[in-house]
Amino acid sequence: MLIGIAALLTGKTAEIITIACLGALTLYMISMVALIRLRKQEPELERPFRVPLYPWFPLTALGISGVAFLAIAVYNPLLTGIYFALLAVAYAWFRVRYKG
Repeated sequence: MLIGIAALLTGKTAEIITIACLGALTLYMISMVALIRLRKQEPELERPFRVPLYPWFPLTALGISGVAFLAIAVYNPLLTGIYFALLAVAYAWFRVRYKG
């Protein structure tokens, strides 16, 4: 929260929103891949909710989110680099903190 407030005080809210969109799209793509993978690995698992028109809707969502991610990356290469640097730092911190 403090990092977010400090970033907002810089007046670069458009850049912050773009980086947040990259993160949201990444999570969305990961969730679609996880859904498809889980359905293949555990086809008999009880599911309280069925995805309509599976696998076409998840594949379509994955494709659209991938195109959106690429579009943002092409038009904002510096912000995309910052996003991947933040991911690398977060992953390194995770590996150091949780060695298990």
